[in-house]
Amino acid sequence: MNLQWLAKLSWPALKHQAGRQLLALLAIALGVALGYAVHLLNTRALAEFGSAAATLNGKPDLVLRGSADGPLPEQAYAQAAALSGVALAAPVVEGVAQAVDAKGERFSLRVIGWDALQSGPLSPELLPTQGGSPLALLDPQRVSLNEAARRRLALAEGQVLTLRASAADDGAPHSLDFRTAGANAAPGGPLAVLDIAAAQQLLGKLGHVDRIDLRLEPGLAPQRWLAGAKLPPGSTAAPPPDENARLSDVTRAYRVNLGVLSLMAMFTGSFLVFAVMSLSVAQRLPQLALLGVLGMTARERAALVLSEGLLLGLLGSALGLLLGWGLAGLGLRLLGADLGLNGGGSAPPATLSWGMDQLPAAAVFAALGLAVSLASAALPALAVRRMAAAQVLKGLGGDRLQARMPAALGPALLVLGVALALLPPWATLPDVPLGAYAGMLCLLLGGIACVPALLKLAVGTLAAVHDSPLLLLARERARDQAGEASRALAGVLVALSLSVAMLVMVGSFRDSLDHWLTQMLPADLYLRSSLRVSSSPGPAQGAPLPPATLAALHDAAPDLIKRMTQQRSGNIVVDGAAEPVAMLAREGIDEARLPKASALAEGPGVPVYVNEAMRDALSLKPGQALTLRLAADGAPIAAHVRAVWRDYARQSPALMLPLGDYRRAGGDVHVTELYVWLAGGLTPADGVARLKATLPQPQDLEFAAADDLRGLSLRIFDRSFAVTHWLQAVALAIGLFGIAASQSAQVLARRKEFGLLLHLGFTRGGVMRLLALEAAVLSGVGALAGLALGLGLAAVLVFIVNPQSFHWSMDMSLPLARLATLLAAMFGAGVLATLAAARRAGLGDAVRAVREDW
Repeated sequence: MNLQWLAKLSWPALKHQAGRQLLALLAIALGVALGYAVHLLNTRALAEFGSAAATLNGKPDLVLRGSADGPLPEQAYAQAAALSGVALAAPVVEGVAQAVDAKGERFSLRVIGWDALQSGPLSPELLPTQGGSPLALLDPQRVSLNEAARRRLALAEGQVLTLRASAADDGAPHSLDFRTAGANAAPGGPLAVLDIAAAQQLLGKLGHVDRIDLRLEPGLAPQRWLAGAKLPPGSTAAPPPDENARLSDVTRAYRVNLGVLSLMAMFTGSFLVFAVMSLSVAQRLPQLALLGVLGMTARERAALVLSEGLLLGLLGSALGLLLGWGLAGLGLRLLGADLGLNGGGSAPPATLSWGMDQLPAAAVFAALGLAVSLASAALPALAVRRMAAAQVLKGLGGDRLQARMPAALGPALLVLGVALALLPPWATLPDVPLGAYAGMLCLLLGGIACVPALLKLAVGTLAAVHDSPLLLLARERARDQAGEASRALAGVLVALSLSVAMLVMVGSFRDSLDHWLTQMLPADLYLRSSLRVSSSPGPAQGAPLPPATLAALHDAAPDLIKRMTQQRSGNIVVDGAAEPVAMLAREGIDEARLPKASALAEGPGVPVYVNEAMRDALSLKPGQALTLRLAADGAPIAAHVRAVWRDYARQSPALMLPLGDYRRAGGDVHVTELYVWLAGGLTPADGVARLKATLPQPQDLEFAAADDLRGLSLRIFDRSFAVTHWLQAVALAIGLFGIAASQSAQVLARRKEFGLLLHLGFTRGGVMRLLALEAAVLSGVGALAGLALGLGLAAVLVFIVNPQSFHWSMDMSLPLARLATLLAAMFGAGVLATLAAARRAGLGDAVRAVREDW
């Protein structure tokens, strides 16, 4: 039989059951759409960041920086430009300034100071594209803004822009006025391009530059030139960093986890497609059998069912790709071109553009949808191929449609799943728990395979406790049809177990975060500068608090401040680490309140508390010796790992050490954060009001109460995980539709059985009670199995996936009320779906139900 005849036979079947087929189609489309949309958004985010980084870094062959990751003296520029083989040398100053937007709100503005004549060939995107000229950037009173900054500031050409910045050395804030002179084409967040002299004055870097971009003479290889070049003293040269690759590495775990989560709907939807295909086959068994008697071979009957699955897969995948494209476009319009990476919503809206480079990803997701559909149709197709056509026409041979699984398969898959989940991470992908994902898949399949045995055990236990005809019939059916029941329950079991797992994981994370915030925020108020200073290379950091502010706080009345501790945030070099790590030098570390992930240990040198990311990156243990340096070429500082602490604020390595030890080792005396305990009777609001009236220049300070910070952090957490709740709801809804379709198929296939029971004396109410009992047992077993399986998956997520992916350990907690509500909803939906299917099947017509056997 050719494809044309298969299509002609398949299309009427799809039209006859359009409602159920539409559900299957939507399940495939939704799974493809979610996965494809997440992929598009992740790809666009990386591309946007890479484009912005390439623009800001320019296109030099080499970048000259200070060997201690600090600024270079200006004379290094003349020395670098005079080196043999250097065709172009361009000095650059980088920093962060504060501006006031059109709404009167302060925000951080990235600042680039350059020599337009030297840097223009290396960074043409920073040149004015409209309303100005390159020569305007030689005017120290002029500033060029990119699109994000212009949208945020809403300034016309020639208007005054006041920028406020803090010098990195003493934190003293000062302001300078500029006039807008054209726009540049730099992508990303708000950016201002200034003349290098103006940037040095604004950022407090007179006499210094942050980097020198070098372009070598044509044909000269950078590595070969470096081997023979004599660089200026105190400098190092290297190719420009691949920021796109760095961000890809840093965010890989997040992107993989979100991608796996987005495919949850597709995995659950496969069971709905299977249920729909099974129902379609069950309703058409006589017709398929008649085709077999009329000459259609078993292979052709199977091909007919598979062609229906193929058609569903093609239509669902195509619809899913279109829907995914639309969802990704909506996300870009809501979040902006940077997808919220820069915050503030200042990035201009973006749209997706199709290119041949996107074809492979679209083909992969389309193939996934098609594979799900074909795999879901495979078992019904196999059953149709194996059926005896003549017996089915007589109402016999229905048992041939069932495939029995070995009893040991379920336990074996569960054991395999646990073993895979406990595998160590791969050396090439240490932050992607591939073994854990494979283990979770085996646990899901093993749980489904264990349902027949659990169902038999449950019904047998009930029959042993109370003997009745209904329980006897339910027990015999469970003994003979347990495999069919497990297939009916598979979709909702997967959805329920995944929902339980995500519910427990998110709840555990939230509770652990709340407890961590309580431990890390012991004071009443927290104070820091609202200004930022450049930490090139690296993100901007909080500016030091001005000495006048510290003096005013120390002189504050005792009825205002009861106690105050200081903290210095910055970076520190650790021998063995590839890059400087984040540092918190804190006064008066309270080890009793510190959220420790290990026991305390003694050792020589300065006690250091490392976070879990640093422990994993350097394979550290409590008591192990460390060597710290305040700069790359600084003197070594002996230290030891006092303890490992939980750090939910970072995924990158960080350490904490006593402020006194940091200063005795040669660290500066700057303070970047203050912890303030108010005098008795003062509320945080009253304390902030009095401090603002006492301190000089309070507009340059940020005040936050502990409760406000805790509430803000938890709100951000809830927004971040809101997508998981939507994905859970989608997967659970698909699972419930699946059990409804499966129960409809079973009721339809059992009409003759019910008709016989009615002839033997059962009333219609008795048959309905039998169905209600079977549905209650099935749903109860499914709820309990889903709960147990979900808790096992949650344990994998909490104790394996999160520590490997994000280097965050947490305590497992159970949201009992939500779990009870979820199980009750699943149980009630399963019973109601079965009874509704029975009513639609018309069980009251006993004669019609069995007439085909006469």
